[in-house]
Amino acid sequence: MKLAITAATAGLLAATAVGVASVATAAPTGTSSAADTVKSLEADGYTVQINGAATSPLSECMVTAVHPGTTVYVDITCPSTG
Repeated sequence: MKLAITAATAGLLAATAVGVASVATAAPTGTSSAADTVKSLEADGYTVQINGAATSPLSECMVTAVHPGTTVYVDITCPSTG
């Protein structure tokens, strides 16, 4: 019984890792605007949280990192307005 639980847990962790990896590859960084990345992730059914100060419209900001999970956290950098 203990072995079955361990195997089931390992399978679940492996499936989660595959799912998380697909988020990371689905969201390009540095090549499109933050707005495009957010739209793409939301269209795929993900909840998105922005990390960083949106000092400009998201269409002018770039993605610096994507942190997958239940909620996908998208790090952004925006041009200074001053």
